[in-house]
Amino acid sequence: MSVKELHDSVLKLLHDKVTLKQDVLALTKKWFNVLNEVIATEVSSLKLGLRDPRIRMEFACKSEYETRVMIGSDALIFHLHTNIFTIPEENPLWKDTYVKKDFSRGYFGVIYVYNFSAQSILQNRIGDEGGLLARIYINKENHFVVEGVQQVALRFPKIARNILTKDIFVEMLHLLFLGAVSNDLIIPPYDAVSGINVDQLNELSENLGIRTNKTLGFRSSSATEGEEEYV
Repeated sequence: MSVKELHDSVLKLLHDKVTLKQDVLALTKKWFNVLNEVIATEVSSLKLGLRDPRIRMEFACKSEYETRVMIGSDALIFHLHTNIFTIPEENPLWKDTYVKKDFSRGYFGVIYVYNFSAQSILQNRIGDEGGLLARIYINKENHFVVEGVQQVALRFPKIARNILTKDIFVEMLHLLFLGAVSNDLIIPPYDAVSGINVDQLNELSENLGIRTNKTLGFRSSSATEGEEEYV
């Protein structure tokens, strides 16, 4: 291959791949804004239906890439990644006829949804662990696929039929809320917290709690949370 051919190949790849990634990112940003509109509407609607004023229901747009929802004793963090990804070669999605017909359909913008204890966020307990509740992949044609809690992933199994709309986001948001609220905090094993030093005691006094961990899925737990102002 001559230098000119190499030069032309570089230009073609830049035009094909970089332009594609920029287009997908712009589209994903647009849908993230739509998601924020849905969050605002649905949080307000749910708040109107609450009979107990102690139940937390609020949201805040922290930046153009992050939105936080406080729902009861849970926090959901919606994060728009600024990179565009493709899927691993071994991923079954490459075997889907829709994707096989056009490889560029396998490039995605990604919205991450994390689940934390609300108190972990509000008290800035940096040692507390959250969990990845879902990943929403969006391609250049507004088709999407979801990884995460089964109730969400199984609801939208085929990328060829999954075309994103505002109504889809409404449905997805309610499923994510159900997934988060249905999961309880798991109390750490006794041996893991049986020893404590003075520094940890001071931190414990400041945070009024122990290190917590949110589980994923719709599994229930017999562990209970410590008392909070909100439920």
